Amino acid sequence: MLTWQKGSRWLRDALSKAIRHPNFQKAGWGLFFFLVAVLVLVSSFLSGGFSLKEGQISPADISSPRNIVYVDEAETERLREEAARRVEKVYREDKQVAALLDEKIRGIYARIRELRGADLSAEERAARLRDFLGQATGAPAEKVKSLPGGALEALFQRSEEELAGLEARTRNFLQEELKYRLTEESLPEARERLAEKVALSELNKPWQPVVSFILTETIRPNLILDREAYARRVAEARNQVPPVQRTIQAGQIIVRKGDPVDAGDLAVLRQLGLLRTRAIWPALLGASLFVLLLGGLIFFYLYQFRRDFLSHDQHLLLYGLLFTLTLLVAKGITVLKISNQPEIANLVGYLVPLAGGAMLITVLLDAGLAVFSAFLASILVGIMMGGQLSFVIAGLVGSLAGIYSISSLSDRSGLIRGGIYVSLANAAVILVLGLLDEVGASTLAAGVGMGILNGFLSSVMTLGCLPYLETAFGITSSVRLLELANPNQPLLKRLLMEAPGTYHHSILVGNLAEAAAQAVHADPLLVRVGSYYHDIGKLKRPYFFIENQVTKENPHEKIAPSLSTLIITSHVKDGLELAREHKLPRDVMAIIEQHHGTSLVAYFYQRALESDRPELVAEADFRYDAVKPQSKEAALVMLADSVEAAIRALQKPTPGRLEGLTRRIIKEKLHDGQLDECDLTFKDLNRIAAAFVRVLTGIFHSRIEYPETVISELERRRSRGAVVNQ
Repeated sequence: MLTWQKGSRWLRDALSKAIRHPNFQKAGWGLFFFLVAVLVLVSSFLSGGFSLKEGQISPADISSPRNIVYVDEAETERLREEAARRVEKVYREDKQVAALLDEKIRGIYARIRELRGADLSAEERAARLRDFLGQATGAPAEKVKSLPGGALEALFQRSEEELAGLEARTRNFLQEELKYRLTEESLPEARERLAEKVALSELNKPWQPVVSFILTETIRPNLILDREAYARRVAEARNQVPPVQRTIQAGQIIVRKGDPVDAGDLAVLRQLGLLRTRAIWPALLGASLFVLLLGGLIFFYLYQFRRDFLSHDQHLLLYGLLFTLTLLVAKGITVLKISNQPEIANLVGYLVPLAGGAMLITVLLDAGLAVFSAFLASILVGIMMGGQLSFVIAGLVGSLAGIYSISSLSDRSGLIRGGIYVSLANAAVILVLGLLDEVGASTLAAGVGMGILNGFLSSVMTLGCLPYLETAFGITSSVRLLELANPNQPLLKRLLMEAPGTYHHSILVGNLAEAAAQAVHADPLLVRVGSYYHDIGKLKRPYFFIENQVTKENPHEKIAPSLSTLIITSHVKDGLELAREHKLPRDVMAIIEQHHGTSLVAYFYQRALESDRPELVAEADFRYDAVKPQSKEAALVMLADSVEAAIRALQKPTPGRLEGLTRRIIKEKLHDGQLDECDLTFKDLNRIAAAFVRVLTGIFHSRIEYPETVISELERRRSRGAVVNQ
């Protein structure tokens, strides 16, 4: 009992540990998305249509929902079989047949001579000759047994001269017959002629049955069918028969209610996707294999172009959710009955907002992945709609228009413009497809209207889902970042009014960090927005920071260095509290938390060392209690922040001094271990320094000093203008 309890507890703990493992959860989500996609496809294969068999009475009038041109396979095959039957067979002459058959007859008569000279009874000689003739000619045993014993014995009783004459006569009969063109088909006729010639010849009657048997069973065709040449001619004849095409117009009755269904009707219904099969397993297997193929293509794309996604569970989960959501929305729309007219009801595929899913993937994840996903999703919708290429083309073009329209998004209103682009693209492609397909005016107008409505649905889908997905998955989209970069944001307005020095410092840090981000292929927009908000914690005590002290009075001169350090370093924690209060994205909060890392507050540390008790000063007490930069973006803000603060105190900022100070600060951060946990390389650090120097040189460029005479002349002109105005 105790052993069973231990085993049960061990199994429960093992299962609990396995379930909590990230790989188990990833596999579980993957299985869920796989099953949903398979069920959506299988339901599309099995739903709708009619379950009919040949000869069954149609339960209703069945009409075509669209125009199609298809190949009548049955009629095409019938015409090709007729053409193949008319092809003449090709033969080639076998020149060795005459010699081989002549040699076989010689062998038969040689055996007769052997048996004639053998010391055997008449019955035994006849039996052995029968066996030999059966083996030599391959004749059936019954036919061999039918040879009269008297005829065989007559051969043994003749002289050598008579036997030689009989052999020569037999060979002549055969050679004369081989002058004809003998084929397998004409062989029975040749045997009849040989038997007739022997019967009408001058040969003794007892010999005739044996000679006739030898000739008819030995004769072979001298023309052999050239199977390769014949097969080529048959193939050419079949290929010359063009496929028989049938045209079915939208609304055309395929089979009327009460009429028996024939094979032709079933072929048309199958082409239209209106024939439903009851076998679920083939559909289930096909859908599973197809979804596995799509999954393999997605994995290959991510492995080749976005390998970082494969190690980011949140991104994978979000992508799977968006793709599956798009399929479910597509399935929900395709089952709607929007009209009683089949030709219009069948256009419901134009309402599927594939562009909405593509735009969400673009904003939240990656534009390239969105293009690839739009291609796959369009194929799936085409399959769900019975394999109609028009829905694939319209879905893909609309999705590409949506992706392109929001590639340079500046605010959420751009998503509305994206919906307009999708509507216009859909309307254009549906119009072109309708004109090419020669559909009716009312059907064409309905299709264009659905394409325009599709753009509206895509825009609503994107705008409605985006905020929730951003919050749920902690995704910092470009739309959200652009909104945060707006100077009218409450936090930025407070920073400008309450801590103007910090505000302008943050703007300069943003310029520096953004230039460096472009140089090292980081996210420039995230870096710029992170720079704007990295010091919002200073809003709690702005006057304790030098850039906000408009007077010469410095409150730090009246307090201990340790307390000053505590006030200075607390702006990181205060910034995080403000960020949570204003619901800033996680990536921006990470920059706020990491932009100082565990750096040393060197100024107050040096002041503490100059005190009366320097041995009591611990360096750890003068460091930021935060997290070192974990990303390129956080590291860039740290470096830009340090460089900008140091440059402001630089006297005569020449290009050489700017570069020297910039590289020294970067080197100090590197040696202090602040960059140990981010993925910047030494080459990146060199590029960052060059980008910083380029921006700083533009800011601190030299200016022309105007001579006193020029200044006096300008003041005199200004005074004269004031007098005239009075």
